[in-house]
Amino acid sequence: MPHNALLPSPVPAATPFLTLLCCVVLSFCITVGAPCAAGAAPATGTPPLRVALLLEHPAGDGGWSDALLRGLERARKLPVEAEALVAPAQADSAAIQDFFRNAAANHDLVLVGSDRLHEALRNNAANFRKTKFGCIDAGVRAPNIMSVTFADEQAAYLAGAAAAMLTAQTTLPGINADRTIGWLSGEDVPAMRSLLNGFVEGARLVDPEVRVINRITGSFTDAAAGGKAARELLDQGADVLVLACGLGNGPALQEAANRGAYVIGLDQNQDTKLPGRVLTSIVKKADDAVYDIVAAAAAGNFKGKEILVRDLKNGGVDITDMGPFRTSAGKDAPAGMVRRLRELRSELTNGGIRLKSLREKTLCDCL
Repeated sequence: MPHNALLPSPVPAATPFLTLLCCVVLSFCITVGAPCAAGAAPATGTPPLRVALLLEHPAGDGGWSDALLRGLERARKLPVEAEALVAPAQADSAAIQDFFRNAAANHDLVLVGSDRLHEALRNNAANFRKTKFGCIDAGVRAPNIMSVTFADEQAAYLAGAAAAMLTAQTTLPGINADRTIGWLSGEDVPAMRSLLNGFVEGARLVDPEVRVINRITGSFTDAAAGGKAARELLDQGADVLVLACGLGNGPALQEAANRGAYVIGLDQNQDTKLPGRVLTSIVKKADDAVYDIVAAAAAGNFKGKEILVRDLKNGGVDITDMGPFRTSAGKDAPAGMVRRLRELRSELTNGGIRLKSLREKTLCDCL
């Protein structure tokens, strides 16, 4: 064998045509991202987190669903692909379960914030161990669930105290001598019962004889039922209404306006919806809860099994400053209201006043 038989053959010089062909092929590979060479480097970076916010009730009432959506919009600035999905109208329990399972199978993080979806989460999370879940307004303790709930009974307590002072202020137009407050709920669920209980305790601290009457429309999506229930409460002497019935809040607000009554909003700041006639709003920062859970998951800091409680002390719940009402009422605003509420706030935050939550501390300790 010749001594140079194992040496490589000389590489022929590239022709102009071959050079042009190589450039075209390379350009095509870069354009379409095709794996043109066996040794091509893999794509860098990780795909964005696929996030779904599930809504049981459509947005549009300026309340809970809208607050959740606002948090999702903030989260879109993170490295995520986020979408909001609304359950089918009039969905029964089986349809809600299917709605939840479909989202869990197709997303990396699924967030829920209403009662039937909380139940679907509890019943199905074990079947989707690779999916992360955010539970808002309830607690489910499991390795792939991070929960944020609210001590909103504290804010309701302050609102109840303010309402009791208002319903006794007969120098204001629209306030009668009955000392009666109406509470309007969409459904009888633990979160609503806890809010109502805190509200009643705050009202009766100010006036043990004040009367709080309650109506439940049966649905957070029945607008007409909200107006009807508001009329019934007003006919029974209520001159202040707490509006907590979802899409029924709009018609209820109109009934209050027609009768010259006052209202208290829920979930978001509703003070400008009927300027001067909205005493205050019970605010729950659901938008922060949505954003915080998505941000934690996107950054790799998702805290499974954790139930975070947002309260007056950490700013997760509150009432509004009543600016529009106080401006409109002027000298007829209840004397000492701001000072009294400031004192009660201090008692709530330092533990001098302790309120019982009627929420379930956790729907389950599972997985």
